[in-house]
Amino acid sequence: MITVDQALSIVLGQVQPLGSETVALQDTFGRVLSEDIFADIDLPPFDRARMDGYALRAADARSAPVTLRVIGEIAAGAQFEQPVNPGEAVKIFTGAPVPAGADAVQKVEVTRANGRTVEILEPVKPGQFITPHASEVGSGEKVGAAGEEIGPAEMAVLASFGYAWVRVGRRPRVAVMSTGSELVDVSSRPSGPQIRNSNSYTLAAYSKRAGALVDILETVEDTADATRNALTDAANDHDIVITSGGVSMGDYDLVKGALKDIGAEIYFDKVIIRPGKPIVFARRNGTFFFGLPGNPVSTSVTFNVFVRPAIRKMQGATSPCLQTVKARLSGGLKDGSSRRSYLPGRVSIEDGKAVVESLKWGGSSDLVAFVRANALIVVPEEEHEMAKDALADVILL
Repeated sequence: MITVDQALSIVLGQVQPLGSETVALQDTFGRVLSEDIFADIDLPPFDRARMDGYALRAADARSAPVTLRVIGEIAAGAQFEQPVNPGEAVKIFTGAPVPAGADAVQKVEVTRANGRTVEILEPVKPGQFITPHASEVGSGEKVGAAGEEIGPAEMAVLASFGYAWVRVGRRPRVAVMSTGSELVDVSSRPSGPQIRNSNSYTLAAYSKRAGALVDILETVEDTADATRNALTDAANDHDIVITSGGVSMGDYDLVKGALKDIGAEIYFDKVIIRPGKPIVFARRNGTFFFGLPGNPVSTSVTFNVFVRPAIRKMQGATSPCLQTVKARLSGGLKDGSSRRSYLPGRVSIEDGKAVVESLKWGGSSDLVAFVRANALIVVPEEEHEMAKDALADVILL
């Protein structure tokens, strides 16, 4: 058996980015940048009003109240050519360019309009309520880096600087399939020892969230021939094949043997992790295989620790792993395992700090309890008890 860190290092060492493609801006959400992004204009491109009010010379309203002559108005998107001279003001709206001669804006709430004049009721300072030209970013400055994920804010940046088409990492093609003759389709009612196949839907959802293109394949019966044929077929047009079940030591745990039979190289088959331990990582030609445990919580944990980073790295992400933060334990917890544990937890913010609740669960098959989890509490191998209020490493799901 190898440690979690060793296993993850092997995965990230073997998996490489798949290259890039160019897509329309509207299709970039959740994708990974494959190019650095640069501003093509100054932002703002002019001194910009931050408030509705009046543009004026601060020296005219150093003391208040004072009455100024209104010489016009400027809406957002409009241009005002006339300069503002001493004793004058221009009505201005948020986002509009500040006219020449003016060096401040007084918000409308502390003014009193009277026809062609306006009374400024509070003193004004130079630069007040103005966003200076190029104060946010200058033309040519780098505003995004290859390897970053594109979210809503990043899309706004791309749009602001003219990136109608964006180069992004290619999305891996992922096949998901569950093994086990006891599994029936979700539309069927189980009888006797049967159970419904839930893992395929979980793994497909996790993979899509990570950015992959996903195919859910048919459940594989517990025979050597069926397992070999399913793995061979799945590898033909997928970058990653994820299986659940069939990786332990029983007579019907056939995935590892089938991978060897089809010529795959096995990099590891056991990891010192709880829940989990029997995890197979292999490669055949250009396809990677992850054989995950069949218990639903083990499946979810091992996917997020090992498979998700692989999917993200294939897209060129510079930070492929889920974010880890420090959180205060809301109660003590005990863990008798000698393996590194990833326990379901629920993170909330209290008084501005992260607090995590260790959720009660009945083991690696307790998928109902895992529904409440939005994080994994990491308990190191050498620790078997953590006190209330202790700081724990927490992986945000």
